[in-house]
Amino acid sequence: MSVLAVDNVKFKYPLRDKFAVDGVSFQIEKGSYTAIVGLNGSGKSTLARLICGLDLPQSGSVTIEKDLKIGMVFQSPKNQIVSSIVIRDTAFGPQNLGIKKGEIELRTIECLNLVDMLYKAKSSTAALSLGQTQKIALSGILAISPEILVLDEAISMLDPESRHDILMFLRYWHKCGNTIIHITHDIECVEEADNVIGMESGKVFFYGTKNAFFSDEQNVMRIKGESIPCVDKALLRTKVEAGKAEVSLSARNLNFRYNNFSEKNQIRDLNFDLYKGSLTALTGPSGAGKSTILELLCGLLECGENQIKAISRPVLAQQNASAALFEPFAADDVAFGPRNKGVCGAPLKELVKKSMDCAALPFEEFAERNTFALSGGEQRRLSIAGILALDSDIVLFDEPTAALDSYSRNQILKMMRSLADEGKTVLFSTHKREEAEFADREIVIDNGMIVSDSCVASVITVKNDLKEFSQHSAAGILKGLRNANSSVSGEAKEKPSVIEKLPAFLRVLLFLALFTVSLVVRPLSLCAILFVVSAVYCVLCGFKLKNLLRSCLKILPFLLFFTVLQLIFHPALQNEIHFTTWKYLTITPSKIFFCLASILRTYASLACICGFFVSTPEYDLIDGLKILLKPLSLIKIPVRYFILIIEIVFRFIPLLIDEALCIIKTQIIRGGLGDVKGKMKKIKSLVPLVVPLIIQTIKRSESLADAITMRYFK
Repeated sequence: MSVLAVDNVKFKYPLRDKFAVDGVSFQIEKGSYTAIVGLNGSGKSTLARLICGLDLPQSGSVTIEKDLKIGMVFQSPKNQIVSSIVIRDTAFGPQNLGIKKGEIELRTIECLNLVDMLYKAKSSTAALSLGQTQKIALSGILAISPEILVLDEAISMLDPESRHDILMFLRYWHKCGNTIIHITHDIECVEEADNVIGMESGKVFFYGTKNAFFSDEQNVMRIKGESIPCVDKALLRTKVEAGKAEVSLSARNLNFRYNNFSEKNQIRDLNFDLYKGSLTALTGPSGAGKSTILELLCGLLECGENQIKAISRPVLAQQNASAALFEPFAADDVAFGPRNKGVCGAPLKELVKKSMDCAALPFEEFAERNTFALSGGEQRRLSIAGILALDSDIVLFDEPTAALDSYSRNQILKMMRSLADEGKTVLFSTHKREEAEFADREIVIDNGMIVSDSCVASVITVKNDLKEFSQHSAAGILKGLRNANSSVSGEAKEKPSVIEKLPAFLRVLLFLALFTVSLVVRPLSLCAILFVVSAVYCVLCGFKLKNLLRSCLKILPFLLFFTVLQLIFHPALQNEIHFTTWKYLTITPSKIFFCLASILRTYASLACICGFFVSTPEYDLIDGLKILLKPLSLIKIPVRYFILIIEIVFRFIPLLIDEALCIIKTQIIRGGLGDVKGKMKKIKSLVPLVVPLIIQTIKRSESLADAITMRYFK
């Protein structure tokens, strides 16, 4: 029996010449497992959005059986997380469906258990690895008990272990009689399906059974592409042991730990060399420390003295490609880095052309294309071209083939091989076994340590002309943003403070009382008493007194400015002493007391805010507000909308900080920030971040709106 029918559907995005989906028709049977396959840009994801109702077709129709729930797991799992705590995120959908509290708890526990994430139920969603986040995104959709489960490239960025876990679950889910539609370009995922729909340029080129699809070799080649050759790793090892391999980078006793209390996110005593003209794969499970190592090597994170030496500063192509694009046109974006280095004129054009051609984005075709109108695969290749244009001797790539189809992936691998053949040192991280086999060498990382290295020399010979490279001068901005993100996401502390032990609603009530009184109190003596009380409250919340004093000193210049204004405009009392009079400025006892009271009120309010936010993470704030606002819900005031807005705001802030981090990292690598000593230079250096951050904010907000829609919030 058909549960979903797509009839001659057409859809075209604004400002695009071609249809993304062009005359597509098919039917999905109840309890079937269908794989929709195709290369990047073939229209698969657009079709998934049309099936789920996130977009409406311009012609044709999508018909779903009445009262049938459909759930979609996005390609980027971070875009699908609504709440900051794992168990709350999974419970969000059932709450919107109006299910009773007891059943919601049962569903939440069951779904987290299904994806093997029950042990993380009370963890912050911001602190999860990519693989764990993908599992939570799946858990949140399963909790609404969808009759049709749509997966849009939902496992393309996962490590092999996480991929295996989710594929095993999908087999179980299918055997239970549920309908699955899997959008993919991965042959391994196609093999799990019953039926296959092949797409190319928005049209269907195959519609039939899995066996019929695999019986035609051309169908497989359209998706799989050419096989990646394996490389004999003994060749580089032999060259190293014979002393014929030239060291281009040396890492010694490399250690790093993020500024939180987690023991997982750290790098411990790493020792390795990279060799000129070699292609090295960095592998390991999600959260093992691969990205951290790459950021340490290129100076985005701080390491100790003499820990990293190299022939020149390494450059890094980040995994988040869209955050690495700054200019409106493709050629200008590639030229961004060389321009910062002083390259101009004909040499600049030639360098841009060479870099774009090398990244499989032909200059003649893509030079004047709009940067943000490119497909995801094209944006990834453009971001890589921008890094190649820096012409560094050492090039690092963080998951350069993530979410790419086989054809695009092979182009990237060939490009990295050509760089190594030119004599450059290339290091890339990957989850794919065949890509690791393509490299000259594989370094396996787990829990911040090297557990395997296919090329370990018995005698380490370090070149004397290697230079020490430390953290970029502008990288301090990144540390500040990471600390802010840790505070907002409510990461666990080693020991809760006195105030944190109180129930959530009491914490909210105590803060509101102190904060309100600090704003309305007027007598100087009471302001002084309230400031002391607020400072004590702040310390009891776990906010360090020295940090409070530092915050007070930072805003003191602004307070003094407003004090001068108050001395000018605040009226003096009749017959009181005038200490001094100069034009419009008159100083009297009442004015002094008024100004001192204003300063103390401001400091008391600041102490309340600092203490509250350090002791009350988002989930406790939401709990407290729910209890305090419950009387309003009894008289039919829609409190849940207000609560949701607060929850989304707290969820959205870490997302934007993540985007800002990615943008700033690429700016630093491509020389956009330079020397940022001094406040004015820091402000000026952040101007180029505005447009990319606005674009990413819009994209994130749209994705979050889609995530809420797919959880049946009305």
